[in-house]
Amino acid sequence: MRSARGFSLLEAVVALSIFSASTVALYSWYGTVMLGLARADEHLHAAEFYRNFESHLAMQNLTSESVGEYAANGMTAYWTASLVEPKHEGRNIAGQMGYYRIGLYRVDAELFRDDVDVPVERISTRLVGYERVRVPQVLPQ
Repeated sequence: MRSARGFSLLEAVVALSIFSASTVALYSWYGTVMLGLARADEHLHAAEFYRNFESHLAMQNLTSESVGEYAANGMTAYWTASLVEPKHEGRNIAGQMGYYRIGLYRVDAELFRDDVDVPVERISTRLVGYERVRVPQVLPQ
């Protein structure tokens, strides 16, 4: 009767080779997943910042401000606004002259993280700018 002797040297080398190859493949996959998660997190952070930045722009009067910067949550946006459509007199729903002169502006912005000097994203949008040209008249009762 033969007794069990264990693994031969060749069997141990083959088993270690298979284990090493699978471990390298697993760590490579893990590294790719972690890079993807970091990139996705950065884009989510930029998207949240962009929503706040859009709200900030909506409060700006682009007829009087054509450049600016907005900083929040570790990011900064430097923006410029340029007139796309000429300004024209606004009209109310009845077709009468309104109180404002309006124009369409293109706003270009570069988003930077505070710890990096390279833009994270470049964005462009269009917004309406206005200026009051007439004072509303209150009719006596």
